[in-house]
Amino acid sequence: MKFGLLFLPSFDAETHANPSTLYHQIFEQVELAESLDYDCVWCAEHHFCAYGGDIPNPAVFLAALAQRTSKIRLGTAGVALPLNRPLNTAEQLAMVDNMCGGRLDIGVVRAFMDSEYRALNVDMNESRARFNEGLDILRGTWANEKFSYHGEFNHFDEVELRPRPIQRTPRIVVGSVQTVESIQYAGRMGLDLMVIPYAVSIDKIREIIAIYRESLEEGGHRQEDHHVMGSLHMFVDSNEQKACDMVREPIVRYISYLRDAVKADKWSKDYASYQGMSKMIEGLMDFDIMYDMRAAFGDPQHASECISAYAEAGIDEMPFITIMPGLAQENILESMRCFADEIMPQFKS
Repeated sequence: MKFGLLFLPSFDAETHANPSTLYHQIFEQVELAESLDYDCVWCAEHHFCAYGGDIPNPAVFLAALAQRTSKIRLGTAGVALPLNRPLNTAEQLAMVDNMCGGRLDIGVVRAFMDSEYRALNVDMNESRARFNEGLDILRGTWANEKFSYHGEFNHFDEVELRPRPIQRTPRIVVGSVQTVESIQYAGRMGLDLMVIPYAVSIDKIREIIAIYRESLEEGGHRQEDHHVMGSLHMFVDSNEQKACDMVREPIVRYISYLRDAVKADKWSKDYASYQGMSKMIEGLMDFDIMYDMRAAFGDPQHASECISAYAEAGIDEMPFITIMPGLAQENILESMRCFADEIMPQFKS
């Protein structure tokens, strides 16, 4: 099991004061994570909302992290391919790969918020086609000295990507909440998978991973060569009651940010399984539900039991969401230390 951090931050004016403070708190967490031998750091992309919108460009943020780290893996979790120009995405990520010395992993997603598509003037009904073209172009420009492409949305000949990335075939991770087509696509293409455990039940995670593994086989890929990443919220302390008391309100507020981001509950034809998501997310605004195998909360024993359950389900990389509104930086750092001292060794031996 690999452990890391995932930044999909919920900006809170009282906690962070301003985005600059938020960024510097993330820098501090990342520097501590590397010193404690966490394996990876991931940044998500969102736009125009308190739910993750303060990192609208993961490449820019990872470039900053590249200057503050030397060994920890850096990743996008993920780049919203339909919302970006594929060639720009490819060259920006190539810059990051050079800045970090080839430590970049690339997570890609379709994006699921109608508000982002509308604001950026992209038809949400085109999301899957744009995603597929974007990924083709990203992989093609990285692997080849010159690359040509003619699709529905992108047309170019003999483009030479600059700078050339250090990695010609980077690790690609496809993110999906529950869309079967995306899960099957990842498997058949021989790409890794990223899931969101807290948004669905652990039984659903087992089902998703089973579909993914079957799709790997269909695509002629070996299961043992591929990985499933799943992020959980994490806050631990040697005193279980203290940990629960400190994170009880912040996790509910965090989920409320997601609920508000999807409150319109508008979905295109490619997002049929997302119908009713706003109500489903609201149902998670209960600490007891989150504490029951949807987050690594409490004392080391309880958090370890939760992690073990997901490891048995097939997840072998787990970056943690640590930033929640109302949770003070000093408490987050202490939780990270507690995890590294009391929990991580159980899964590293």
